[in-house]
Amino acid sequence: MLTLTLDKPGAAPARKLQLSLNKGAAFKVTVAWQCDASHQDDIDIHALEARNGGNGAKVSALEEILSTYNTTKMSPKTGVLPTAADGSFATPSGGLQHSGDVRVQGNTETIVIDGSKLPAGVNEIPLFATVHKAEHGQGHVEGAESEDEAAFADIEVCTVTIADEGGRELGAYQLSKEFGEFNVVQLGSIMHGDNGWEYAPVGRGFTGTFNDVLGHFS
Repeated sequence: MLTLTLDKPGAAPARKLQLSLNKGAAFKVTVAWQCDASHQDDIDIHALEARNGGNGAKVSALEEILSTYNTTKMSPKTGVLPTAADGSFATPSGGLQHSGDVRVQGNTETIVIDGSKLPAGVNEIPLFATVHKAEHGQGHVEGAESEDEAAFADIEVCTVTIADEGGRELGAYQLSKEFGEFNVVQLGSIMHGDNGWEYAPVGRGFTGTFNDVLGHFS
């Protein structure tokens, strides 16, 4: 396992970005990407309602995993999060809300984090991006061998942006070329502590499926 860095466009990334002293604050995380159209790669973003008591962020229930793979639409047999008519979905608390799966590059996926709705004890929100091959405008092929072939080397630009509830941009981070061999990256974590909410860019690369990654957080 490698621990890498994130490149912040135009500047070296700060280790932590202080967001707010208000535990009820809301933030919007947006991921955008561009790649060679011939690759037809798709990036998804995911988040966890985690608790970190000093031994790393952990989740203990499927309901705490905000991921398209955990929706009843994507995974009817195992998904636990219902999908709304507009494609969006959320954790039962409403603390994490996903805009819905977008499979065409040039668009964005967003997650809204509402601190006032997060369950008691949740103090860290790890954020992830995964990349896999998918025909643009068509569905994922769940379990397909070809999905394992995609990696971030195929993505020319992948940027994560953090904004407050008023839309003010608080920080923007771009994945560096160091992530080329990986197909899953922990972009960072939004954490609550003595100084309020902070965003820490992590840049931790994984090779495998999202379930393999969850093994590190459960």
